[in-house]
Parts: sequence; structure tokens; C-alpha cells
Amino acid sequence: MNAAPDVDDGAAAQAAAEAAAVAASVGVDIHEVALPDELDELRATMGAVWGTTDTVPPRNLLRGMALGGACLLLARRDGRPVGFALGWPGWTAGLHLHSHQVGVDASLRGAGVGYALKIAQRAVALAHGIDEMRWTFDPLLAANARFNLVRLGAEAIGFVPHCYGERRDAFNTGDTTDRLKLRWRLDRPVGGGLVAAGPGEQVLAVPHDYLALRQRDPAAADELRRSSGRALADAFAGPAPAGIRGWSDEGYVIGASVTSPERLAGAPIAEEPA
Repeated sequence: MNAAPDVDDGAAAQAAAEAAAVAASVGVDIHEVALPDELDELRATMGAVWGTTDTVPPRNLLRGMALGGACLLLARRDGRPVGFALGWPGWTAGLHLHSHQVGVDASLRGAGVGYALKIAQRAVALAHGIDEMRWTFDPLLAANARFNLVRLGAEAIGFVPHCYGERRDAFNTGDTTDRLKLRWRLDRPVGGGLVAAGPGEQVLAVPHDYLALRQRDPAAADELRRSSGRALADAFAGPAPAGIRGWSDEGYVIGASVTSPERLAGAPIAEEPA
């Protein structure tokens, strides 16, 4: 499908080439799921990642999404499914691709497959004239925060306490599903950088491995969840929220507003110094 007028054809073609190169570099093949026979393979991959079928959409729903043009991606290595991405177009506060789930087989986490899937999502979105992607993630997962804010260059634009309610899967069972909302401009070079707290700013520290802390000391993890939730809610509260400026080696730098009307409207934003 040709790109819409607001996305340059050359930019979309370049994004597709970048996606192919990244996938090849980590030894995976990524393609959009469209055929009915592939839906069972997609659902099995989702269930393996999440450790349950509770969070796997019904087959007929995925079929309808595929027919309607949702972004259903499956990553294979040597013919074996090892990851997936699920997203669809959204229009709240502007057209964007909402990335609902991205998952990678446990044996390959940290091997670049998740990055390849995000770059593939970016290419699909740009090919369809969409230059923005949004998603949510657990703010206490430090590796995910660094991946999202630094490696991809996304920005935090809001906080949603207990976003999904109670969930039963390999990652969320028994925990509060607080989430940060992210916005990723797809028409810009991929990547960001670490930031350091400046005068008047503060750092919300995040443990290196929250899931291990939750298993080792549930009471401490619960208190951290509560205190971080209060801090993040405060950061995005009021008519002039402090917001999250970026990620440091210790955690989130809370300071400059990232939810200004100019940012949400997609106006040019001055780049942070390297």
C-alpha cells in the first residue's frame, strides 16, 4: 500500500529497508499475518510468551483484525515462531498506531528480536501514512524503560494507574497494572539518549530487576509500586505537569513538561543535547 500524502514515500521505503536489515541482523524473518492458517500459530506464540491463554485474543477476533487492516506481526527464526506484535490504528488525539502487545520467546529475550519487531511495526505504520506509535508499559521494568526511552527514543506522555485491572499471566498476576503511556515519532531517526537530572529536577529510582524483587520481597515490591504510582501520578497532574524528561542510569528524570499541547499536537520539539 502506498504511503499517505503526509508521509514521504522515500521515508516509508527507507523504514522498510531498515526493518529488513534489523531483522536480518538478529536472524529472524518478520511478516504480517494475513492467512487464516497462521492465526493459530500466532495465538500459540502469544500463549507461550504470556504463559497463559487468558490474554490471548480469540481466533475470530484476530481474523477480524487482520481483515480490517490491523498490524499483526509474527517473527520466525529457522521457521520457528519466536515473537509477535499486535497493534491497530487509533485516532484519539490524532491518528497513530496503537501497539497493544509485543512479545518474545523467553530463550531469545535480550537478543534483539523485540527491537526488530518494533522497527517492523514502524515500517508498517509509515507505509500506511501513520507517523506516530503509542503504547503502554510497566514503569517499574527498568530494562523496558531504557529500551523504550533510550534505544527507541519514545517519550512518556502520561500515567494510567491500574490501567488493565487485574490480569493473570506470567508477568502481572497479583500485581497492580500501573502503566506509563508512550509516544514515538516514527518520522524521526530511531534512538534517544540517557539524560541527567538538572537543577530543580528529581530522579524516580527504579530497581534493576523489579520482578526479582517482587518474588524475593513482596512487601517491599508492593510499597515500591504504591510510592512510584504516587510519584508518577503527581508528575503528570495539574495544568502544568512536570512530566518525565527521560531516563538516567538510576531511573526517570522528572522535570520538563512532555505533555504540552505543542508536543501532543506534533509540533517541532527542540532536541536534547547529546
